[in-house]
Amino acid sequence: MLQQIKTKAILVLAFLLGVISVDMLAQQSVSEKKIGLPPNTVEGVLPNGLHYLILPNGTPAHTTEFRLVMRLGSAQETDKQKGAAHFLEHMSFAGSKHFPGRGMVDYLESLGMKFGRDINAVTGYDRTIFMLTVPMDKTDSAVSDKVLLILKDWLDGLSFEEERTKKERGVILEELRGYDIGDDFYSLKIGQNRFTDRMPLGSSEDIRSIDRKTLIEFYQQWYSPQMATVVVVGDVDPVSIEKKIKEMFASIPRKKVKGYRVYPLTYEKGIALHEIGDDLKRSSELELIIPHPCVVGNTVGTIYHKELGSLLVRAITNRLQARQIRSNVSDAWFLSDKNHFVFTFSGTDKSGLLQQVSDLSNELECILKNGFTPEELDDAIKELSRTLKVDCSAQLSGKWCDDFVDYVISGDRYIQSEKEMRQLLEKIRSTDSATLQKLLQEWLSYKEQALLVAYRNNTGKQNSIQKEDILRAWEKGIRSPLKEFVYVPKEVKEETITAPVCLTKSHMFDASDIVSEKKYPEMNLTEVFLKNGLRFLLRPTDDENQSLFVTAFGRGGVGDLSDEDYPLYEGTGGYMEMGGIACVPYDTLSSYMQQEEISMNLAISNFWHDIMGMAPADKAQELFNLMYEKIYRPELCYKDFDEIRQDEIERLGKETVLEQMMKRASDRALTNRLDSLMGNIVSRPALTKKDLESLNLDKIAAYYRSLYANPSQTVFVVTGKFDTDSIKKLLTGTFARMEKVETGLSFSDKPFKLPGKTYVEAFPNENDTQTIFDYVFCGNYQPSLRNSLTLKLMRDILQNRVLSILRERENIVYSPYASLFYNGLPQQVFYFDLSASVDWGNTKKVEGLIKEIIHELRTHKVSEEELDAMKKSFLLTKQKVLSNEASAEWRTNLVNLLKNGETIDDFEQYEKCLSSISTTDIRKAFKELVNPDKFVLLYIGKHQKYNE
Repeated sequence: MLQQIKTKAILVLAFLLGVISVDMLAQQSVSEKKIGLPPNTVEGVLPNGLHYLILPNGTPAHTTEFRLVMRLGSAQETDKQKGAAHFLEHMSFAGSKHFPGRGMVDYLESLGMKFGRDINAVTGYDRTIFMLTVPMDKTDSAVSDKVLLILKDWLDGLSFEEERTKKERGVILEELRGYDIGDDFYSLKIGQNRFTDRMPLGSSEDIRSIDRKTLIEFYQQWYSPQMATVVVVGDVDPVSIEKKIKEMFASIPRKKVKGYRVYPLTYEKGIALHEIGDDLKRSSELELIIPHPCVVGNTVGTIYHKELGSLLVRAITNRLQARQIRSNVSDAWFLSDKNHFVFTFSGTDKSGLLQQVSDLSNELECILKNGFTPEELDDAIKELSRTLKVDCSAQLSGKWCDDFVDYVISGDRYIQSEKEMRQLLEKIRSTDSATLQKLLQEWLSYKEQALLVAYRNNTGKQNSIQKEDILRAWEKGIRSPLKEFVYVPKEVKEETITAPVCLTKSHMFDASDIVSEKKYPEMNLTEVFLKNGLRFLLRPTDDENQSLFVTAFGRGGVGDLSDEDYPLYEGTGGYMEMGGIACVPYDTLSSYMQQEEISMNLAISNFWHDIMGMAPADKAQELFNLMYEKIYRPELCYKDFDEIRQDEIERLGKETVLEQMMKRASDRALTNRLDSLMGNIVSRPALTKKDLESLNLDKIAAYYRSLYANPSQTVFVVTGKFDTDSIKKLLTGTFARMEKVETGLSFSDKPFKLPGKTYVEAFPNENDTQTIFDYVFCGNYQPSLRNSLTLKLMRDILQNRVLSILRERENIVYSPYASLFYNGLPQQVFYFDLSASVDWGNTKKVEGLIKEIIHELRTHKVSEEELDAMKKSFLLTKQKVLSNEASAEWRTNLVNLLKNGETIDDFEQYEKCLSSISTTDIRKAFKELVNPDKFVLLYIGKHQKYNE
């Protein structure tokens, strides 16, 4: 796909707010042919107006994505209906004609699907989208029939049961209580218009006042076939799916949709300025935002017009960099019919920021009058052209669905053919300066209609900015003399860097270096042990990138150090990462690695050390040599080390920005406390000046080598597109040279001591009523695959219970979540974290219900049906995540598996191991591992006296 030209722009007269049909598309100008949809796409419209898109796609295998896209959202609500679009989305899972009660969710979960992951929906201003990720292929006719029936019920079969409607209201109110839009300047950017009081979630007042009758009226008014698109992408037979859609959806009557209106994004004329104080920022930040009409790209011509904007942004960015004017430039769709043309500045004081505004306006005036030089424009065109290409690699079905949603809602299409791409590139390469000047003049003219100023001030009232300040600064720049601009063409280094000899050197393979070799056919994995103790795990994949992913890791990290040694070596990972390798100058190595797309980095955590690398498969020897050199002969950067150490000494005792943020951000402080209690953070004495003065880079390097240069402690995991026998020989030849060493370091794998009794701690919250809680039930366990699978099943059972009781039965939380964290080696710790937000008045009720849930699970078996559905979900997830194309995922999974004390032999028998866990085992595990009366409770709430 063409990500560089992807946008969700909406042309106000034809596409605004997603009310678009195939008929409306046909009414657009026919002067230029629309670009094609993805090859093999089946598109159609039924007589009742229902639009459908079907695309067969094999990635991931055995999975199909279904979408019901409604081209309407909160913008179409009347004053009485505010919140109805979102409320209706909730009711779509609460009972329908063919799936009463929980029948819909129960059926989908019986397939191994999970709510929130595979079953989801979203409501916006201009859309409501229902999403299902279904484990099936083209032979699963019964599954596709039922899933399409669910889509049909969403469109024309919701029940709106009175009792369920009342209950869902409580859930939505809790969702609103914890909702954060995530943008401090959103009210500025959205303006004053229909959208201002039509937030998709609705307000708490809206949700409290809305009733079942209003929901039904909204549903009957808008949920009509001509407002809907069915999207099916995945392992399907398009002919069969199309036939089923016609048979199933044709009977839904087309309604007369009345009351639809187009709502543009509008702003009050003039400057609107919002200022926010934030003294934790290192500098103040000022944004000048110019809203302007956006473009729908669905022909080569309209996509060119859209890319013309990208070219202008690139050319302006290059000019500002050449003039050393510090301003970031961007232009992107924001909402409805508008893009935001944005200039961002940062500085430490008001005068400096305003001077940057003047410098910017002066340079823009220079561009408007004198244009871009031919060489300058040519460089910008080349830069943009390099990013524009048809992506012929396999795309995930979910990604194709995202593209189809853009097409359905806004009319955007994305170039899929080389011919159309060539046409686009020809237009871009023929662009002249006058064209860009005209576009810039057009965009800047909209500043007279509305200019939005977002100012994050980190220095207090003395640097507050007024609207008049912005106007004066802009006018000052325009009135100032224009500076002559001489363009210096960018240096394009065509020079090929010769590979350093120490990286290309080959090493003789000696079969006698291999002690044993074992094949795991189920995983397509080969395990190799060398004489020196090294262990290799080789898992070839069909990764289209032809890349090799390597992680070498071993037991031992800074958490194993004594209190005396910790301050001397805790920064080892960062200090050793500073340099490259001793046998190649840093700049040469860096350029070579960039040229050959080779990367490498290392990390030392509390109890493990890793060195990770990636390279094209044909550069495997270079990567292995690079890792070997980094282990034995790292570059030691003494000057940088001394500067950093001196800086640390000067800052000693001063509160860092991170520490300030920890005090202000309760969620960070809560997470930090939880990590400390669970052993993820090792508590150490504070650093002293003497500690810092004692730091010695040579001693640090010696400690580093004692970790990394010990083959008996090291495992290599290699994944990617490679021939196993060839990589085995390269690895053996390179790393069999590592000699067994006696480091004197010992690593104890003893269980971490967890809190021995209930622990409660509160963190401040400005919300008067909302409490965000984490109930944590922790313990020690014996690491093994079977035990970790048991813990994961327990987690999912807890998730089902807190959802069904706290959310669906009691309606006192919106999105309760049960998480599992476990560290097999060395801590042997697990903990379940039950988290959600709740009204302060319901906190004690929540605690009682959680205890009730755990007591029930300790004394009664779960049903065979529930456990089987979860096991099926596990198998589907494993199949999806660890596909034959997932090189990075295989590497991560294998590394984590061994770090958690699990075995390759067990993982080879994953299905058998999972199947062996019974309902009796689950009940026994709850009884032995989870005590309802012993927990850690961390909560964020304005009320600090929880125990009263």
